Amino acid sequence: MDTINVPGLPPDAVIFGKSSMMLELEAKIRRVLGANLPILLQGESGTGKATLSKFIHKHSKGTAGSYVRVHCANNTNTLWESIKPAFVVKDGQTNSAISDSSLDSSSIGTLFLEDLEELSPKNQSQLFHLLPDEHVRGTNGQPNPWTKARIVSATARNLRQEVNQNGFRRDLFYRLAVVTLEVPPLRKRMEDLLVIARYFLQQYSENFGLSHRPFPDVLVERMHHYGWPGNIRELENFVCRYVILGSEEPILRELSRDKETAAMPGTASSGETLLKDVTRRAVANVEREMILKALEQHHGNLKRAAQSLGISYRTLINKMDQAGLPRTRHATRSHEDLKSRRR
Repeated sequence: MDTINVPGLPPDAVIFGKSSMMLELEAKIRRVLGANLPILLQGESGTGKATLSKFIHKHSKGTAGSYVRVHCANNTNTLWESIKPAFVVKDGQTNSAISDSSLDSSSIGTLFLEDLEELSPKNQSQLFHLLPDEHVRGTNGQPNPWTKARIVSATARNLRQEVNQNGFRRDLFYRLAVVTLEVPPLRKRMEDLLVIARYFLQQYSENFGLSHRPFPDVLVERMHHYGWPGNIRELENFVCRYVILGSEEPILRELSRDKETAAMPGTASSGETLLKDVTRRAVANVEREMILKALEQHHGNLKRAAQSLGISYRTLINKMDQAGLPRTRHATRSHEDLKSRRR
């Protein structure tokens, strides 16, 4: 469970862009901000559902308290045990019964349930009984303590189909999906791509203390012809790599390689090859992301980055070569050196 503030939201023009699908989504969201109704955000992974939940929290009328984010895929604890720390317990009581009127949800403004489709059957049952129902009273006839919290859920799958296939509780679905909003994938709102990419470019340039280098025309064209299966999250990672590497060449090669792999024929024999290629690419992408994150955390210091990754300096260099990360750009010992090289 994460309890966070939301002052760093992107501007509305970045969140919603100018595509007709997103402007329609924005209009629907603004219509429901004044009513404390459960909202279900449906869309592919990486489409920005968490950002939309923060927007809803920030602009909801009459909603006070914190923004609490619960990852439903984490089933190590019961859902209640994950949420309970966000509640204020009156009079020093520690009773964990979910119906206990001593529990006060006024400290929660919005409860964001991420990856809802991953809830275990046990936690589905528990969540159903946790959710506010104006007709259900708490102990001693007191109002349900959850009625003040706004519930926003997100899923990457079609939960209605999950219900029909007995994979998700029907009663829980209808309680959460009072308002269902579809979040379109990036490939269906390509007119917003540059607005989002330039926002990430500015943010990462400032975060890394590097000069703001605009996207060259050849990269912009290639970005518009790419399918972005990872949606906005993938676009953000691409921009991050562009800022760190200081060159579009590795990004262009990566976009071309992904496009060629996606275009491979789907015959039985090539299907096996495709699966191996996809697995290999997935592992390589994860390694590349971990390396970039380590480099960011240690300001380009390769030795410290290698230590944090649990590998040797030489192994890091080899993996950077395999990932197309130029050694000459990262073979630095300090953040200032990295800045000077970029200038």
